[in-house]
Amino acid sequence: MANERSQLLDPMGSVQGSAGSKASVATPLTFSLLAALGALGFGYTLGFTSPIGTDLQNDLKMSKSENDLFGSMVNVGAMVGALAGGFFLDFAGRKRSLFIAALPLCGGFVMIFLSRNFIEALIGRILTGLGVGLVSVTVPVYISEIAPTELRGGLGSINQLGVTLGVLVSYAIGMGVSWRPLALIGAAIPAGLAVLSIFFPASPRWLFSKGREEAAARTLSKLRGPGFNIDQEMGEIDEAISAAREANDVSFMDLFRGGAGKAMTVSLVLMLYQQFSGINVVIFYAGKIFKDADMPNANVPALIVSAVQVVVTAFAGSIIDKTGRRALLMSAGIGMASACAVLGYYFYEKEQHNNPSGGIAVASVMLYIFCFSLGLGAVPWLMMSEIFPVRIRGLASSFATLFNWTCSFIVTETFNSMIDAMTEQGVFWFYGGVCIAGMLYVLFYVPETKGRSLEELERFFNGDKSAGNQHIDGAGTGGSIVKVAACLGMLYVGIVLIISNV
Repeated sequence: MANERSQLLDPMGSVQGSAGSKASVATPLTFSLLAALGALGFGYTLGFTSPIGTDLQNDLKMSKSENDLFGSMVNVGAMVGALAGGFFLDFAGRKRSLFIAALPLCGGFVMIFLSRNFIEALIGRILTGLGVGLVSVTVPVYISEIAPTELRGGLGSINQLGVTLGVLVSYAIGMGVSWRPLALIGAAIPAGLAVLSIFFPASPRWLFSKGREEAAARTLSKLRGPGFNIDQEMGEIDEAISAAREANDVSFMDLFRGGAGKAMTVSLVLMLYQQFSGINVVIFYAGKIFKDADMPNANVPALIVSAVQVVVTAFAGSIIDKTGRRALLMSAGIGMASACAVLGYYFYEKEQHNNPSGGIAVASVMLYIFCFSLGLGAVPWLMMSEIFPVRIRGLASSFATLFNWTCSFIVTETFNSMIDAMTEQGVFWFYGGVCIAGMLYVLFYVPETKGRSLEELERFFNGDKSAGNQHIDGAGTGGSIVKVAACLGMLYVGIVLIISNV
């Protein structure tokens, strides 16, 4: 088994195997970074509307409702892209899917750049959303299937790092250029992906699933390096693919049966946890909170939040293969719940006209963004790419991504109604409760995927006892991190309450 081997990262940038062989880190890292150009375009698309303000609206003579529609239609396009992504992953392959995803993303930005009226700009925006949906399915799956088991967490986190970096880049460039050059720059990112993807290696697992065993072995050998024995990994892939071939043709209902159904439940709950944790609400209120703290420049809060996301996401990627996925998810939930509790208290005190300190709210926003970026930003996408059986990985990832974008749409559309029904403080306390509930779900139901091959995880969800225990890191480094996070979260809330009442 993969987790029975002695696997160490050596100083020369390789993964040490049991027989002294070394899997290359440089090769999968290079292609993971290049594939993350798709994630960079994803983030750039999300951040595009923020720095341009009302310039686009004024130039194209758009009404306020048309401007709002332009911003929100990326969600609709992404839902369609997520649906199509599974088809392309399974039938065109992971590598070609990256090329396909780049086309609407690039074409959409070109259309926005050339647009002369609202309709043309709206079609361009929908096309970019389509590309974002395709990218959000394709990039995580591609990276997970070319990465060595021991480094899959860190390499998989590059996807979310690309998203956060894309948002930051769009904010930073948007402060100095108008919307047309900003759109043209946005088109250049997926154009680069389309060209470079031609030279990417195909996924060995996809090649094997199509009966191209020799091509799969050659590709895997190139990815792992000339000194690494690929026999064990090829054997695990062969076993998984053979079991998949014995099954009947895949149907939609197969996503919810047996081991695949268990994996789907975990993935959907993590996506729900991510979107209903309140991230969109916190980012929406960040500008208002920073303004209350006497920060006059409206662009500064967005840049600060984006920069924090980039730095913390990079940090999380560097430790995720040591701490495990569960520890980061639970620690993030505890920290985010603490931040939401204090933000709710802040808005309650404002409603009571008690003039609470804006500094407390700013600190809570930064704590929330830090914790979200540490765990919930990357891990749900990473685990989506890890836990599904190979025979339905494309379709299952597509459905999980569609669910994520649907949740995002629901949170955005119900935001104002929730405030009217629950008040601002009630909304933050509600999302804090979701964070606690999500943390408890991870504690009791989410398995650790660190150090386990994709095929081993498939056997685990199918009930194979030899595939390891569910919570293999519960009492190790990960468990200690969660305990520290719980203590710090309670301490933070307690200190804020004490200071506020002094």
